[in-house]
Amino acid sequence: MTEFTTRDGCTIRYRDTGTGDQTLIVLPGWSQTAAMFDRMIEALGPGLRVVSYDHRNHGESGHIEGGARIASLAADFDELLDHLDIESAHVLGHSMGCSVIWSYIDRFGTDRVASTIFVDQPSVCALVPWLEQSEQAEVGAIMDFQGADDFAKALLGEGSDQARADFLTSMLTPDIPAEDYAWMLAENMKLQMPFGARLLIDHVTQDWRDVLPRIDVPTLVTGGAVSHVVPSSQEWITAQIPGARLVMFSREDGGGHFPFFEAPKPFAAVIEDFVLGTDTTKDQ
Repeated sequence: MTEFTTRDGCTIRYRDTGTGDQTLIVLPGWSQTAAMFDRMIEALGPGLRVVSYDHRNHGESGHIEGGARIASLAADFDELLDHLDIESAHVLGHSMGCSVIWSYIDRFGTDRVASTIFVDQPSVCALVPWLEQSEQAEVGAIMDFQGADDFAKALLGEGSDQARADFLTSMLTPDIPAEDYAWMLAENMKLQMPFGARLLIDHVTQDWRDVLPRIDVPTLVTGGAVSHVVPSSQEWITAQIPGARLVMFSREDGGGHFPFFEAPKPFAAVIEDFVLGTDTTKDQ
């Protein structure tokens, strides 16, 4: 992996593979790592340049006390673009990685974004006080404030390792090979506490619904038929973004929360078709 140093002294490590004219940048989810996308990247082939990286305090990136906020991760992403001198890229966010993209667009706009790909993330995770009960199901909010508080405390307590293992298990299909599960759990455990708990609370209490209609680039939304993120939430997101396209993966095609890991070939085929078929010219 290669690295650069952020404005506040954190080392961000990234992988830069492929030599294609189009660049795809991959943003992992909470406690996930760039290595989890290696199977997808291999399935994409060398014709597409892919940059995957570990968020601060995740994976192989440096550990720093500050910046346990989605906004800080979005600033890191902006600095990655600067470091690599990338004028325009397709960006793929998985889970919390979607929130990082939404935060980036909210602050910086889409001038450097060729297209967006959102993988299995609700636009509102927690039942924020202004979310009407009738809106809960359609946006896919998956926990209340008490649930978020309980999980954060579990992450900080003596049973932290078990809480993290149970959380990962809840996001995977039940027939995942044992060796794959063990490897993924080891990658998850690279995120240290208390940073991870603080970031989680900041992540789940965000509401990105007002950002979605402002996304003015080609967009692909994907979800899984057996994911813990309800499919209707991905349908709702697709309806909010002008011209967005939705692809739902069946269980056979890795339709849990990690299709790029559990069934990388069908997932990669959809991503490659979208990226290479996207018109990257913007209306002036």
